[in-house]
Amino acid sequence: MNEKKYPFVSNPHDPRFLALRSLQSLHGRSSSGLCIIEGIRHVSRALEHSTLESIFLDPSTLSNPYGQKLAKRLRKNGVPGIRLSHQLYHDLTQAADPQGIGAVLRQRWTSLNTLSVERNSLWVAAESIESPGNLGTIIRTAEAAGAAGLFVLGPDCDPYDPATIRASMGSLFSQELIKCSPREFTDWAKSHRIAIVASSPTGLMDYKSLRFRFPATIVIGSEKRGLSEQLLECADFVVRIPMQGGCDSLNVAVAAGILLFEMASQQQRGGPS
Repeated sequence: MNEKKYPFVSNPHDPRFLALRSLQSLHGRSSSGLCIIEGIRHVSRALEHSTLESIFLDPSTLSNPYGQKLAKRLRKNGVPGIRLSHQLYHDLTQAADPQGIGAVLRQRWTSLNTLSVERNSLWVAAESIESPGNLGTIIRTAEAAGAAGLFVLGPDCDPYDPATIRASMGSLFSQELIKCSPREFTDWAKSHRIAIVASSPTGLMDYKSLRFRFPATIVIGSEKRGLSEQLLECADFVVRIPMQGGCDSLNVAVAAGILLFEMASQQQRGGPS
């Protein structure tokens, strides 16, 4: 592939490359309000919901015909971009199988003050999920279960971490994202009469025995510490997932999936009367 109209960058000290690499860090993403994505699927899904700030290519790797057409269309539409040497592209991306096209886009956050809540909606709140892979899987599962969006509670969660975006398989771009403190979240939920359902191994109620009322938010806590006492105390319901054998806990993304699909099933049936 020959993208002659995009400048070629091979120097690792080039400011354009350094700007891209800075987005791999939380500080770089937070200070700029930008994020970086890689792969044909991610770029395509991002385009459905966002405007790309710029793209970066490795023509020697971009062999997929659809990816090539996508890059040409973006160039013709005036999206700024650069071509990276194969080594720089490899150094920049964390993908096991790089596809030769990536993009920079602005992070999208929704304010609590402007958030619209439908009567039968389902939401997810994540408190201090430390693993980007787990957070990305939760986001992907949330979209599959029909959740309206994700509340990011605490500084440890970063849905725009490149590993989180990759694990979300592009689902991140379709979700409303709200960043707030646990107190702001609980105050908002109470004021909008949204049920807060907390997940904990110490919950008194089997998740299958609860008839959920909507709108509702399932709250998922840290892999190591679980939910904070503040959220547990404010929850309307605290449910557990019964386990057999010697297991006393589940992977947080697996637990979120089980609960989300049970809630979605009840949501589709109309919830309790």
